[in-house]
Amino acid sequence: MEELEDLFNNWIYTYGELLVKEIQYQLLFGKFPYAPGFNNQRAPFGTSNKFAGVGFNYPTSLAQSVQANYNLEQHEVDILMNEYWKWVNQGRQPGGKRPPLEPLIAWAKSPARLGLNDEEARSAAWGIQTNIWKFGIKPTYFFDLAVDEVEQALEQGIDNISDDINDFLQQVKVIDIPPINI
Repeated sequence: MEELEDLFNNWIYTYGELLVKEIQYQLLFGKFPYAPGFNNQRAPFGTSNKFAGVGFNYPTSLAQSVQANYNLEQHEVDILMNEYWKWVNQGRQPGGKRPPLEPLIAWAKSPARLGLNDEEARSAAWGIQTNIWKFGIKPTYFFDLAVDEVEQALEQGIDNISDDINDFLQQVKVIDIPPINI
């Protein structure tokens, strides 16, 4: 029974790591329309990944923050990410409360993005904040796409296991043991 438990835990770990890698892949290599607004009110300005470098008050980028914590006794895996992942995944409707200005200033100052000085970054951040408030941010659904990819891998794995089991069962021979003659 312990071997079955180890096998199941290995399976949890394997697919947990696969989900982490797929989330990171979607963020780093996915191509998402740049600035079309939540409801596609504007023509996008090309496409972009969602790497974005290190966010305001976060020690790592969103992609770098993705990790799995395993509780194998409970057969659970938790996926951890910087908390703003939900805004990147689900987008932001236009209107409502304005997004915070400080993270946008940090983004505009980042050499990986605009590389602006303090004054230029504040000005750019105010314009970006206004556009986000006015148009919103289109959802990327990077997390949903990653889950879909892992589900497909699971289904393929289950199909392969099913084929292996069927092949095994086709090869099984039952041999009669005759009674002992006394």
